[in-house]
Amino acid sequence: MIEVIVVGEGQTEETFVRDVLAPTLAPELIFLYPRLIRTSPVGQGGALKYARVLRDLRNTLRQRVDTYVSTFFDLYHLDPDFPGYDEGRGVYDPLSRAALIERRFREAVVAEAGCREDRFLPHIQPFEFEALLFSDVNGLVEIEPEWRRRVGQLVAVRAAVQSPEHIDDGPDTHPSRHLDRILQPRYRKVLHGPRAALHIGLARIAEQCHHFAEWLNRLRGLRPLIRPGVAAP
Repeated sequence: MIEVIVVGEGQTEETFVRDVLAPTLAPELIFLYPRLIRTSPVGQGGALKYARVLRDLRNTLRQRVDTYVSTFFDLYHLDPDFPGYDEGRGVYDPLSRAALIERRFREAVVAEAGCREDRFLPHIQPFEFEALLFSDVNGLVEIEPEWRRRVGQLVAVRAAVQSPEHIDDGPDTHPSRHLDRILQPRYRKVLHGPRAALHIGLARIAEQCHHFAEWLNRLRGLRPLIRPGVAAP
């Protein structure tokens, strides 16, 4: 059995991991446990300052040595204090930029936690969760019947870029902004996002979103961690 704690940016990512990713991987005996970082005495998720993230991940990795820890953070509006952020400014391709930040992020967290390097596998999504929904806009509009009239506009957004993960991070052109602008009734992240992803399906998403697919493959390739003092089966 393999256990993975997936630290998400917000409730949408938490629900996506719980309702879409976890049920898919559970038959492979890979169990995902989503959670959010506490950002105030009464709040969780959002406003993810790097110092808070680093502290939470360090503590999580030190709690148990037989679990993996991953993340699901958006590249869009990522805190500039994240390792590799400034270095990545000169990298045009968003997938390469996210991969660079993930490498630097992993190095920093592993050093801080003093854990095995393979136990931490961060994921930074270019540019945000909603990019995944552009993997199949025809499937997306099935969530709300009135959205079907807007499918042509969504097709145009998708056709203008190399992949859904290349929809840029401009203030008026990032993926969720396109959905907010085009769809009526209005797209609601927590309500519609995970439902749409489930309807589209992970296979289609992975086919279109290569950076996401690499993370999914890493999760599927994990091997059980052995507790100290316990013999391998």
